[in-house]
Amino acid sequence: MSLLTLITNLFYPPTCPACGILMKRDGDWCPSCLASVWHPRRINRSRQLKALDACYCLADYDGAMRRLIHDIKYKGREGKCRSCRVLLDRFPWPERLQNIDMVVPVPLAPEKMKSRGFNQVESLFKTWADDHYRWADILQRLRPTDAQWHLPRSQRSENVHRAFGLRETADVKNKHILLVEQRCLGLIQYWERCA
Repeated sequence: MSLLTLITNLFYPPTCPACGILMKRDGDWCPSCLASVWHPRRINRSRQLKALDACYCLADYDGAMRRLIHDIKYKGREGKCRSCRVLLDRFPWPERLQNIDMVVPVPLAPEKMKSRGFNQVESLFKTWADDHYRWADILQRLRPTDAQWHLPRSQRSENVHRAFGLRETADVKNKHILLVEQRCLGLIQYWERCA
């Protein structure tokens, strides 16, 4: 542990991101709170998305997890991303991600980037991705979209239809791509079969 970390911990002791009890390391969850948010699962994919191999969700977007993501996104508490890294490091099926060529983040809308001052998807996933894979910021927004959280399920697909595209320099042919986004700490395994 570095001297800076020791001094920081002295003045700002690490606490559980959900209940606030003291912890040994910054980002750690107490066993009770971890049990309440940790819900890893593979989500059934749509039959229409033939190139999509799997979707994984590590936590439910409610309770403590929802408050944590809300603090990161809307209160600028980027340091709380360490608590999400703890969850990513616990991914229970590492063998399913062995053939990943690159990790691609869902891009943040420019107006949201300007108001927040940082990209929460990058803050949540980049250090984890850099330890295991290659980070590739190759998606771009083609048009603005409404926030998905307030739309009924029936309108969400249409809301993002043709809203994203690849940058011209992107080489994705026959690549195994892990698409990441913050809600539920989603990991979307995607095999690009297009030219």
